Amino acid sequence: METLRRFRLLAVRLGLLMTAVAAFGGFAFDSVLGKGLLGGGIAGVLAFWIIARQTEKLANLPREKIHSLTYRWTALRLLFYGVVLVWGYRLDPDSLRGLLGVAAGLFIIQLVVVFLGITGWDLKTGDDVDGKDR
Repeated sequence: METLRRFRLLAVRLGLLMTAVAAFGGFAFDSVLGKGLLGGGIAGVLAFWIIARQTEKLANLPREKIHSLTYRWTALRLLFYGVVLVWGYRLDPDSLRGLLGVAAGLFIIQLVVVFLGITGWDLKTGDDVDGKDR
């Protein structure tokens, strides 16, 4: 459980950092794009936080309950994504820059998770595996 908690916290921190960087860059081109990136990035990180948090709690439940709860949380997450995408569309319905910004922002956390999975930054080093330096 400690590994999952460490992964979740590092992913959220890096996701928020990357969201801020992307939104700042988006604001340099267009304010609507920057708002969309910021909103989508925060929504993606929040949805990841909720799902990862529920995964920690579901680890000790029987298999029958896990399936129904994961379907509910997935449906709520997709509904949340839909609300944020509609918000992005309403920012600029003519050129869709807000919608594109939100869509790109939602993927920021996915890129962070893949990056952490490839690099293993969230894992403990060999020196402190036992909690002690060797």
